Amino acid sequence: MVLRGMTAVIAIAMAATSGSASAQQGEDGAFDAGGSGGDSYGLGDIVVTAQKREESMQETPLSISVVSGNELAKRGVGSLTDLMDGGIPSLRVSPFSGRTSALGISIRGITAGDSTQIARDSAVGVYLDGVYLGRSHALGGELYDIERVEVLKGPQGTLFGRNAVGGAVNIISKRPSGVFGIEQTVSIRNLGGWNSTTRMNLPEFANISIKVNGALARRGGFTKNPLAGALDFSEYDRKGLQAQALWRPSDNFSALYSFDISRSASTPHYMQITALEPDAPALAPIFKLEPDPVRTARAGFPLEWSVGKVGGHALTLNWSASDTIQLKSISAYRWLSQSQYDNGSGVSDVFAPNGYFGRVSLADARQDQYSQEFQLLGDFDSLDFVLGAYYFREDADEEAVTFYSNQFNATGTDYTVVQTSTTALPSRASTNRATSKALFGQATWTPPLLDNRLSLTAGLRYTKDSKEGHMTYLRAVVPNPPLGYTFQSSRVDPAFSIRMEWTPDVSTYLRWGRAYRAGGANSRSETFRTFGPEELSSWEAGLKSEFWNRRVRLNLAAFTMRYSHQQVDFTNLSYFETVNTDGVGKIKGLEAELALAPARGLRASLNYTFLDNKTPTVINPFTNLTILQSPTYSPRHAASATLDYDVGQVGPGTLLLHFDSSYTSPQYSGASDTTKSRSSIIVNGRVTLDEISMGRGQLSFSLWGRNLFDETYTLWDAVFTPGSLQTATVFGDRRTYGIDATIRF
Repeated sequence: MVLRGMTAVIAIAMAATSGSASAQQGEDGAFDAGGSGGDSYGLGDIVVTAQKREESMQETPLSISVVSGNELAKRGVGSLTDLMDGGIPSLRVSPFSGRTSALGISIRGITAGDSTQIARDSAVGVYLDGVYLGRSHALGGELYDIERVEVLKGPQGTLFGRNAVGGAVNIISKRPSGVFGIEQTVSIRNLGGWNSTTRMNLPEFANISIKVNGALARRGGFTKNPLAGALDFSEYDRKGLQAQALWRPSDNFSALYSFDISRSASTPHYMQITALEPDAPALAPIFKLEPDPVRTARAGFPLEWSVGKVGGHALTLNWSASDTIQLKSISAYRWLSQSQYDNGSGVSDVFAPNGYFGRVSLADARQDQYSQEFQLLGDFDSLDFVLGAYYFREDADEEAVTFYSNQFNATGTDYTVVQTSTTALPSRASTNRATSKALFGQATWTPPLLDNRLSLTAGLRYTKDSKEGHMTYLRAVVPNPPLGYTFQSSRVDPAFSIRMEWTPDVSTYLRWGRAYRAGGANSRSETFRTFGPEELSSWEAGLKSEFWNRRVRLNLAAFTMRYSHQQVDFTNLSYFETVNTDGVGKIKGLEAELALAPARGLRASLNYTFLDNKTPTVINPFTNLTILQSPTYSPRHAASATLDYDVGQVGPGTLLLHFDSSYTSPQYSGASDTTKSRSSIIVNGRVTLDEISMGRGQLSFSLWGRNLFDETYTLWDAVFTPGSLQTATVFGDRRTYGIDATIRF
């Protein structure tokens, strides 16, 4: 399977280097230096802000994957959930326990675990225009007008220090242009789906530029719910609005205000019973194993929307005090509320005559956060630096209640829908408050030797974290004695790197960095059990190169990491526990990114990741047995390839072809998972007729498909022990397809 996957992605890259093309300038970093009729073309600069300043990706001593907004559109990525197919090999996006509204983000095998707990932090920092998003709830909402997404790999403990042991995902929006323009896209897709996206820039007035983005998206489910009139599994209904105002009263000062609000409604993924462990109780006669994706659920279950409401304000101030000094302030307030309606659809429910099944979990989580960051940036002949201060505070509460929705008859050959609720009070409820304060700095010195081709970078971050929380309900009663916890931590995390520029187009670097994730308490625990912080340190060596007149870009990174006191989750169906490992995990790997512009209008890329994740043993708190945990979301091999071809003028417009493919080798999706998922190859495609003249505007049409070959791949699976000994599996999206129409003025 590995050979099959690698053959597929390499074949696409090889196709990109053959043949000839004569077309216009490419996009997404391609440039044409020769003008009309010339023969000079290649790859342009990619600007990133991985070190808090705009700089070329090739000059940044750090492994970064960058996807532009245009590339996201070609791949059909409208939200972070669309990255579950592995399009960025080092990045894994997964649903938590089948939920569509709570995403787990992992990089290089560093996973969040159950980050839906309000006293638990993510292992990968997600940032929107410099603002840290504190909760994983509602991350699956629509993305607006995105300029690029930067994936920073490895610990980011110095500049992105808020619990960034695995790395950071930096989402950057396009700023208002100050030039009038409207772009309207309408999409129709299978499963009764449709999308509408509006982007509008208003003309600049009084030095103020305004931009408004709106998005609507609706799609039916992949798995039919036999219950008449009920929602299906994996449906969604999303809507959102974003507005930005940019004030530039002078050349050296700007103020950007951003506001966004969204509502994302979804139903859970359908959990299939794919296998039974030895000595597992027999399934009800009405049920059967479902080793492959099914189109209809095993029974009819009540389903309601899980609704996430998210919004926020942000104000970013930039002042260039001189040619060498810049001051920056990022102030933000954000809030979210997430309701959850999960129905286990009979998974883990052992058959008993007239027994209940279809465990329903109702939950509500609410959070608001305030953050403030100050930056002082200096840019001198031989010294660049950034000094900063950071403050973050969040308040959150959650509550949950469980009951069963269905009942077997005496023989298990039929059932009725009963919707029995065991209690009107929450089964559990908790509150949490977290505060984080930090001072950080990083400096890059270019000594006056070796023709200024050597640069040394060192950084340091001091962090003080405080948390406190209370369990307000447990088993539907107020705990007596009260259950609460506190967490305090003060620490310093350093980083350093050495970069050598061998030629203007070839450089190497060596980097060491450390980061940590704060401790907390497990709100799904019977005892509100606390857990401590975890720490990860990493060595990384890299090559960044361009050659063949900048028609080829090859970046390599090799890394080794030590993962100490890792936070690991366990469950016994009703309760979760989180414990820290005593041993040290060791992760090593290799990443390669190849971009090609071999001919005019033709562009291709090939990305590959090798990962070797050695996890330590850990004691299961429910069984007191020492087990070797499975390395979660750590495929040994992962790869992706893209091919873009600008065919040129065809009829009334320009014909653009796009294909992308991703390969993932077998992997585990949980620490106690005993069986790897099957490997997968996902292929997506888009054909666009662009730049069709329409009066003062332009029109384009796109025919697209995702998972064109309807590949079966696993997003999440787990063995429910003790008890049912059933393996529950959530499969990824089947083939989807549609047509887009866009008009621009």
